[in-house]
Amino acid sequence: MSDDRSAKRQPDGRARQNGGASVNYRAGRPAARRTPEGMTGRTIPTAKPVPRAKPVAPTKEDKKALKKAEEERRWSEEIERVRSGHDWIFFIIVMILISLGTVMVYSASYPSAIADGLGGFYYVGRQLFWIGIGLVAMFAASYTPAKWILKAAPAVYGLTLALLAVVPLIGREVNGAKRWIQITSQVRIQPSEIAKFAIVLILAWYVDRNGSKFRNAPDRKTRFIEGVVKPSIFIFIFAIMVLVEKHLSGTVIIVAIGVVVMFLAGADWKLMTPYYLGIGGVGAAAYLIKNPYALNRILTYTNENADILNEKWQTYQGTLAIGSGGLLGLGLGQSRQKFSYVSEAQNDFIFTIWCEEMGFVGALIVILLFVALVFRGYKIALKAPDVPSSLIVFGIITQVGLQAFLNLMVVTDVIPNTGISLPFLSYGGSSLVMMMGEMGIVLSISRRSYQKKQ
Repeated sequence: MSDDRSAKRQPDGRARQNGGASVNYRAGRPAARRTPEGMTGRTIPTAKPVPRAKPVAPTKEDKKALKKAEEERRWSEEIERVRSGHDWIFFIIVMILISLGTVMVYSASYPSAIADGLGGFYYVGRQLFWIGIGLVAMFAASYTPAKWILKAAPAVYGLTLALLAVVPLIGREVNGAKRWIQITSQVRIQPSEIAKFAIVLILAWYVDRNGSKFRNAPDRKTRFIEGVVKPSIFIFIFAIMVLVEKHLSGTVIIVAIGVVVMFLAGADWKLMTPYYLGIGGVGAAAYLIKNPYALNRILTYTNENADILNEKWQTYQGTLAIGSGGLLGLGLGQSRQKFSYVSEAQNDFIFTIWCEEMGFVGALIVILLFVALVFRGYKIALKAPDVPSSLIVFGIITQVGLQAFLNLMVVTDVIPNTGISLPFLSYGGSSLVMMMGEMGIVLSISRRSYQKKQ
């Protein structure tokens, strides 16, 4: 028979030659090869299946990251962003504090103003001038989107850096400290006050761009470098430059604000604690050794036999003013200690005059107002639409709360006198305007809130 006829047809119609390999098209794999008689058969090995890789068990860090992502997903599903008005409760608290501060600046300052031949309304008139500028700044900031403010962070930081750099060169020296730049005969600015806001802004900007690097990093080295070392460069540059101005309290506040912001941003506190304590301890020791007057303040504070008429005059007279107030105080304007006893009563020690005139009840009112301001501010921060906005509010409110707390500790002789003003109440220019502008930023962020879905 011919080859065509001898060919056997397969069920699918394809031909197979004798001795050729057949293909099982149904199964999709080669059939066994048949060998002719008298020839030794050879088995063709079939390909072994490639073993599948065993799944790797997730690490502890991976589980934390997954859990956090799931919590954020659920949180975002339960809320919706809404545009609301300004937080009027926060605004009212700020205005009450500013109003009380204006009254107390006049009450505490007119004796020294008259004694210096400046007129009784000299200090309160200047205070009202700065309040007017501060209101304009607060209003403008309250309608400025937070994303615009965040974009300006590098420029603000750079400008502040330049101002701090020129203070030792052209700054005006007051009471042995050179902290101010004289703009006109009546206007001067204090760059360290701007630095308190600039450090908040630059760290929020840094976290916005690098937060995932240290929050989701699997190894300690990356978390340490990205979450501790790099942001600390921004902090310590400001701290060193402010310390050169002999502004110890300002240095402490700047470092404290930076640490709080980075902790809230998700930096590893176990790595932050020894790092900042170590560098801070070495820096403080070096500063005290180089500046004996600062060390002398600490020794005076701890010495029960220190000379009250010289070394502890201001603190001693301040505590007398607080004690003289009793429960309800001597009455508004009736303080006796402001007549050349408490030095510059309208500045850092204005709270002692308030206590003398308004008593324990008045002191409690001011403290509760600051507590309400911090509480309301943190509530706004928790409702902020994004992480950078939240960090900006947390940083600003922490600055106000920490500064108020330290001032009250100083005037009540709980800690050594470091020269720190009481926000909104103490007499001041650039510090008051900066503080009011920062409150405007908080109000701007409060316009973007959230509400739970029904």
